[in-house]
Amino acid sequence: MGDSIQLSILAGLGTVMGALLVFIKRDWSSRSLAFYLGLASGVMVAVVVFDLLPSALVFASLTKVLSGGLLGILIMMAVDLVLKLGNSRSQTLLGLGYLIMLGIAVHDLPEGMAIAMGGEMKARTGAVIALGIGIHNIPEGMAIAAPLLMAGMKKWFIVVQMLLIALITPVGTILGKYLFQTLPSFLPLLLGMASGIMVCLVIFHLWPQARLKDRNSCRWGFLGGLLIILAATYL
Repeated sequence: MGDSIQLSILAGLGTVMGALLVFIKRDWSSRSLAFYLGLASGVMVAVVVFDLLPSALVFASLTKVLSGGLLGILIMMAVDLVLKLGNSRSQTLLGLGYLIMLGIAVHDLPEGMAIAMGGEMKARTGAVIALGIGIHNIPEGMAIAAPLLMAGMKKWFIVVQMLLIALITPVGTILGKYLFQTLPSFLPLLLGMASGIMVCLVIFHLWPQARLKDRNSCRWGFLGGLLIILAATYL
């Protein structure tokens, strides 16, 4: 279990690294924010299509996976109602940052479980999964930090929140080890739920915000996000 937990900690810290990369660049333009939001959109779509859904379908029927996806969409709708995004620029960016954070936090749990289950099959499999998760956590961390920073949040407070998010992946790994032995049928539902949350986040929040900032930059970011996950999956 020790190796899997270490891998999941490193993977989770990718989110923190993404936030630190955002801090390096002080002057943010609409094109820059559009690119990073597009990048996160591409990463999330690719993770759903090439990672979460295929992994879930290996262990369960399409009906069970879709049920998890519907649950994820309902969760995002409930979050939207609770946050009540305002019309001002600061409120919108702050709310968007926390919505992205929620989506990433929820899907980090089953991803940590995926590291655990990959490690149960073969040590190398767990390491490859952790590498892919760590890579896509970097632009996701950037996507969280950028709107929070532009909304006026202090850098140290953003880093603290990123560290808390990073802890969710190893928690998922520990939980995955337990569920692998006691309740293996539970994983597909979580993977489906994470997929629903991420798709909802991209369609109704990330992509519309990115297009408002700069359409061309968000398209290049989206393509870059797809290529990152494709490279991590198949190379």
